[in-house]
Formats: sequence, C-alpha cells, structure tokens
Amino acid sequence: MSRVSDTRQRTREAATALVTAGKRPHELTVDLIYAAIQQGSRTTINDELKQWKDERTKADALGADLPPTVAEAMRSLWVTAVEHGEQVFGEHRQALESDLAERQQALDDATIGRDTALAAAQQGEREVTQLREQHDQLRQQLALEIEAKRDALSQIHALQQEVATVRADSAQQLEAARQTQERLTSEFQATIAARDTAFQAERDKANERVEAAQARMLQGTDAARESQRHAEQQLVKARQRSEEQQTNLTELRLEVARQRRELAESDGRLTTLAGVAAERDQLTLELASARGQLAGMSTAVQSAEARAVAAETQLAAGQPVSRKRRRLE
Repeated sequence: MSRVSDTRQRTREAATALVTAGKRPHELTVDLIYAAIQQGSRTTINDELKQWKDERTKADALGADLPPTVAEAMRSLWVTAVEHGEQVFGEHRQALESDLAERQQALDDATIGRDTALAAAQQGEREVTQLREQHDQLRQQLALEIEAKRDALSQIHALQQEVATVRADSAQQLEAARQTQERLTSEFQATIAARDTAFQAERDKANERVEAAQARMLQGTDAARESQRHAEQQLVKARQRSEEQQTNLTELRLEVARQRRELAESDGRLTTLAGVAAERDQLTLELASARGQLAGMSTAVQSAEARAVAAETQLAAGQPVSRKRRRLE
C-alpha cells in the first residue's frame, strides 16, 4: 500500500475512534487526526476527513426518520459496509496504485530511456554536425593543400626551367670564358715569346755594346794609368821646382783616384747589368744610364788625357800648372 492510501485509511480509522470516544463529527479537526496518526500531509488528511464527514452526514440523514434501534443498526451496517467497501476499495485501489506504480516505473524507465535516447540522439546529432563541420574543414583544407601543391609544383617546374636555363647560360659563359682564356693565354705566350726574343736580341746588342765599352774603358784606363804614371814622374820632378806645381799635381792625383773609383763603379754596374735578365722592364733604363755613364767616362778619360798632356807640356816648358780644378761631365 502506498503512503497516501495508508494515510487516508488511518485518517478514517482515527475519525471513527474519536467519534466513538465521544467526539462529535463536526469537532474533528486536521490537527486532532494528525496528532492521532502522526503521518501524512495535512492536505491529504483534510481531504479524507472532509469526505468522511460527508459520508457520515449522509448516513445520519438516512437514519433520521428511522427508530433509534433501527437507525443505530443501519449506522452499524453502514459503517460495516463502508468499512468493507473501503477495504475492498483500498485493496482495489492498492492494486491499481501498485499497477499504476509499475506503469509509472515503466513510464519513468521509458522516459529515462527516451531521454537517454534523445540525449544520445542529440549527442549523435552534435557529433554528426561536428563531423560534418570537420569534414567540411578537411575538404577545405584538402582543397587548399591541393591548390598549394599545384602552386608548389608550378613553382618547382618554373624553378627547374630557370635552373636549366641558368645551367645552359653558365655552360655557354664558361665555354666562352675558357675560349677567351685560351686565346688570351696564347696571345700572352706569343707576346712573352716575342718579348723574350726581342729582349734576347737587345740583350745581345747590349752585351756587345758593353763589351765594346769595356774594351774602350780598358784602353782608356790603360792610357789614363800611363798618363798618370808619366804625370807622377813629371810631378815628382816638378815638386822640387814649385810648391804650387806640387799642389796642382796632388789635386790631379785626387782627380785620377776619383776617376778610378768611377771606373770601378762602372765596371760593377756593367757586371750587374749582365745579370739582370729577369728584370726586363728596368733593362732599358739601366742600359741608357750605362750608356750615359760610359759617354761621361769617355769624356772624363779624354779630359784627363788632355790635362795630362797639358801638364806634361807645361812641365816640359817649365811653366806652373793651373790651379783650376776640372770636373768630369
């Protein structure tokens, strides 16, 4: 039996007990019933007590025209019938309530199942929606990746063509550079060979000129030495004659010594010039300088010879030698 049915049944039992104890029906209140049964809600007790009072009033109305004994018997019978009816009704209601509870439980289970199914369906719909969105995103990403791949392939193809073009251009430029290098190398080698030939020819000519100059210098040196020796002899004789002549002869010796040093330096330069085959660019300048020096030396030797002759002439004539110092050009 449910809690509500038990409360209603005990409300009726408590009301009958209170009336039997001397309480009038209209004196029964919800608080008295609740104090007696100590359960249920006051609303349920109030509804059931009101219904009990109505039934009691109807029973009292039926027995108002009957003798007291009959009325009391009818009341007892009515109470018994009502109690039996209530018992049967309670059992029937209990069965109905039990069936209703089972049906309600089944309905609740079905509702829970339905709610679970709806939730699962909604979750499935959400998942389907998410999957569709993901699918759309994947399709868009795939389309973008396909487009990017196409662009990349196009760029790669263009780069390959550009690389091929650059390689072809580089090969052509390399071949042209190689040919140019070979041509320049050939021209440079030819130029070097021509310059070597010209240098060798010029060197041979210079050697010949140097040898001739050396021969002339040797001759001039011998002549100068002979002149010096003769002049020294004349000066030794003239020293006794005059201090002035001695001074002039001393200056002449100094000048002859300087000429000897210059001749030695010229010999060193000529020897150096013979070994400077590797210094091609300076050879012309050295040769020109050597030529000038040889010309100067020739002039100096000629001047020394002339002065020696003049000194001999003056010594032979007994005249003093001029103090004027002559310099080589």
